[in-house]
Amino acid sequence: MGLFKDKLPPFCSCTDDFNFGIKTLPKNFAITKLFVSPNDNYNLNWFVYDVDRPTATFDWYDLSCPPPNLITTNPDNGHAHLFYGLDTPVWLQYGNKDKAFRFASAVDVALTTKLQADPSYTKAISKNPLRTDKWIVQHVEPYLYDLFWLADWVDLGNLLDGRRRLPEIGLGRNCTLFDRTRYWAYRAIRDSWLNFDTWAYMVHAVAMKFNEEFASPLAEKEVGYLSKSVATWVWDNMSPAGFAKWADNRRKKSILTRQLKSKGHLQEIKTLLAQQKTKKEISEILGISLRRINQLLKSTFD
Repeated sequence: MGLFKDKLPPFCSCTDDFNFGIKTLPKNFAITKLFVSPNDNYNLNWFVYDVDRPTATFDWYDLSCPPPNLITTNPDNGHAHLFYGLDTPVWLQYGNKDKAFRFASAVDVALTTKLQADPSYTKAISKNPLRTDKWIVQHVEPYLYDLFWLADWVDLGNLLDGRRRLPEIGLGRNCTLFDRTRYWAYRAIRDSWLNFDTWAYMVHAVAMKFNEEFASPLAEKEVGYLSKSVATWVWDNMSPAGFAKWADNRRKKSILTRQLKSKGHLQEIKTLLAQQKTKKEISEILGISLRRINQLLKSTFD
């Protein structure tokens, strides 16, 4: 159980009774609650699946699914949460070029389907495996998984095709909402916006609208993290000011590259001159013009 406790975030959402709401508490207090968040807002450390059947504790084996690291079962009805720990967390801030989240979402969709788990479960709150006085807790697989190991157990089919939307299952909803929101933002940023706060408010409103179209919408807090990531990235990289900054960085990088290349050529020219090569011969060897050779040599005397 030390592994589960060690991988928990410093502050966890938790509760003893959902009727009284969910609070965020320091880990040492949160682990005393019946239900706790196994992941934070930035890292996915645990895949958790909600299997609402009396035989949930053993069905994974009959369905040829990977053995869970932990199984937390309700003794009253046999329903269980199955935990699969990741040796390397998946970054959850929906980076524009981060393919790991898409891959993780595809694996999650496939494993949810194969386990016949609740497709609307968001993994936000789980039965706390540290409360062995309330739940039946079993340890099955001692080693943490990586995404490729889990992927070997499922058929990903066309789930990795970035041109297709993932089914609205588990992390598939997050991935779909992220894609719809960012594609809207790429176009909308071309309009005039007063400031970032106004822009971020609009991105959040659009994300909430898309979220409402799901049969089982994500929690507003989760949509908030996603929309903020999209708003910040698009504003920093695709707004007029952001684009100007990007272009300036590219220009500076280009200048530095040319300077380094010139220094390299100059050193090569000096080496060949020391070998009694003529400028014409050096031009043919290095593939640069006589004029460029003279410019580089002149720069050493300026």
